[in-house]
Amino acid sequence: MKKLIILTILALSTGIVIGKNQKSCNFEKQIKEFNYIIGTQTVGAKYKFTNETNLVETAKAIREMGSNLLKFSMGPRYWWENYDIPQNQDIKSLTDLAKEKSMKQVLDMNYKYYQIWTYEFSQYTPEPAGQKKDENQIQFINGLSDYDSVRCYREVYDFAAHLLKTYSGTGKVFMLGNWEGDWHLRWDYDRNKPANPKTIEGMTRWFRVRQKAIEDAKRNVPHKNIEMYYYVEVNLSDLALKGESCLINSVLPNINPDYVSFSSYTATNPPKNEAEMEKTLTEHLNYIESKMQPKPEIKGKRLFIGEYGWPEIGFYSNEPAFLPATEVNKRAKWVIKTALKWGCPYILWWEMYNNELSKDGKNRGFWLINDKEEKTPLYYTHQNFYKEAHKWVKAFTLKNNKMPTNIEFMKAASSFKSLSTN
Repeated sequence: MKKLIILTILALSTGIVIGKNQKSCNFEKQIKEFNYIIGTQTVGAKYKFTNETNLVETAKAIREMGSNLLKFSMGPRYWWENYDIPQNQDIKSLTDLAKEKSMKQVLDMNYKYYQIWTYEFSQYTPEPAGQKKDENQIQFINGLSDYDSVRCYREVYDFAAHLLKTYSGTGKVFMLGNWEGDWHLRWDYDRNKPANPKTIEGMTRWFRVRQKAIEDAKRNVPHKNIEMYYYVEVNLSDLALKGESCLINSVLPNINPDYVSFSSYTATNPPKNEAEMEKTLTEHLNYIESKMQPKPEIKGKRLFIGEYGWPEIGFYSNEPAFLPATEVNKRAKWVIKTALKWGCPYILWWEMYNNELSKDGKNRGFWLINDKEEKTPLYYTHQNFYKEAHKWVKAFTLKNNKMPTNIEFMKAASSFKSLSTN
């Protein structure tokens, strides 16, 4: 009898363990694919350590860090500005570029989320050798013509259709958008004069055409278990708060993209302490969101941090000459915690490898892995955050037999030990 009781207890306890493990297994794939919100990106790296293209090398490094999100650029400058991919004259569209070896390799990788700066070849005028002219990348200055609208629509539609067909069934999430839109609106980089009304009209049309192309592709192309969204990136929020003409005030109220990205330097770089960061960044996020139209079909906040960061080596008059990596790490934690509390669905550091050089040719230090292949304190903040986040989500599923909502995760994540500044 005693032996039977012992065996019964063992069987019951084993059953409990098996039950818990089974619950965990039920959510294993969802835990891996959960949106862990913080991440980084790769554009224009100035160094690398392998024989692979810097796009592939940095994509692998970001995945190794623990992120399941990759942000990168696709457009006509792929071979000379953004990546060391060999130029190929046969690549004449975004769809062609998606089939290029390095691009296809990163699109095929085991990332769940992709954010892609998407620039049409049909809108591009090649710059003189050695020069970068942003006005050559867009055709909406002084207005977007019917001719360019048609070409823009067709190329973006074809690209979206290609992604939907190729990655149908993979569970991937694609977000197609643009780099800092206010510098397209003020392509001469003069922030001290009003934006050109005709260019405002042209940009508004460009955004609408691109969004319609994506929506039409999603409606017309058979696909399953894949998501695609269109986003617009804003940046000059300080002008917006002053009531001046800019993308936030002059364009955003007249369009309705799925998401809005905030390249947040005007809000995140001035604050000198955590309290000031929370006050300033929250104010800017609230203002931008107030200019967005509702979109009930998308749950949760639709405004995210597409860029934030500080270089270790200052260049501009409003930057310190040198900012230690430990200080960069601390300030980044202020941003992450504030944005989590506000509800940003993504918070992306600029970037994995540095892309900017000082006048004497030194890397300025926008990095998580520096030019000596050393991982910065902020790299380990990201890595430790992912470990802590995975552990928290797994424990949540065991306790509640369901995945957490984004709000539940954000509330817990803002108090993670990995984000402590003590």
